[in-house]
Amino acid sequence: MSLSGTGRKADKLNPNWVALIEVLKELEEQPYANPVGRTIFQKICYVVTEMGVPTGFEFGKGSYGPFSADVKTALHDFANRNWLREQPMGQMIALKVGPQYEIDRSLYADQVELHRKKIDKAVDLFSRIKSTEQAEEVMTVLYASRQLKQAQPDEKVAEQQLYDYILKWKKTWTSEAKKQAVASAIRNLVLLGWMRLNISESLIEAP
Repeated sequence: MSLSGTGRKADKLNPNWVALIEVLKELEEQPYANPVGRTIFQKICYVVTEMGVPTGFEFGKGSYGPFSADVKTALHDFANRNWLREQPMGQMIALKVGPQYEIDRSLYADQVELHRKKIDKAVDLFSRIKSTEQAEEVMTVLYASRQLKQAQPDEKVAEQQLYDYILKWKKTWTSEAKKQAVASAIRNLVLLGWMRLNISESLIEAP
């Protein structure tokens, strides 16, 4: 599926969306980073939005973790500006930054600088993610953590509580390998400073 809307006159850009292209650009420049398809791009948009960049996206529970239909608008905008293109890579379609972005990038230098720390943090996280499946797991954990904390703002959420919440949501995640992956994602995100949770000794440890 190609990026529809290519070739139409672009409307005024939401300048904060430049942070999304910057994350994609910097991941491309890392030799061992996983290619970014539409599913992972959704997750990048979620993380960047969750960190406070005013993208205007609203996320809800999706089949593959947090999902926003609003991201499609950004993809169309980027395609119209020739900032983004799709490239077949094996069985997936990767999103690649187009050459026009390098030409236009200096016009948005202030936005890049404004969001620099958040861009770097997102790049660090996604450079650690090695598959679409792992991206789904990690973003599901982050989204579920935010949901629990919003539901009980005066209480500290525990790792085990988050783990149980996720498995209640993701009823097909029943294999031991998947349960271990969820537990590992929870613990790693805590260690990386993405979440603050009470440590649970009962949490399954991934090998």
